[in-house]
Amino acid sequence: MKAIIATNNLNVIGVKGKLPWKSKEDLNHFKEMTMGGTILVGYNTAQNLPPLKGRTIIVDDKDTIMDCSDIDWCCGGRKTYEKYCHLFTELHVSIIDDYTLGDTIFPELKNMNDNCTIHYYKYKID
Repeated sequence: MKAIIATNNLNVIGVKGKLPWKSKEDLNHFKEMTMGGTILVGYNTAQNLPPLKGRTIIVDDKDTIMDCSDIDWCCGGRKTYEKYCHLFTELHVSIIDDYTLGDTIFPELKNMNDNCTIHYYKYKID
């Protein structure tokens, strides 16, 4: 399973369940990467996601580890990244040039798969 996440210069990934910035470039990147895939998200992330045409959304069961063999992408939130990072084969990190404070910070990913390849992208806010 691959993972995709956006963070800003302060390692913020969210404010009140939403992205704290607007970046059309990053949203297009997210769409391009995940189109046609099956996406795993946590409950809170699922509540705040807009409709994602062309993708299947699976909401994590917080009480168990799910079988992720048919899941292409982990797309958050923080607890879901932490829970499944041992399965990541790729981590795609968008760094947004922004300094907005938030209430959700990039997870530590202490149990990250040692063979995971990390890709970084940089985007500006609109």
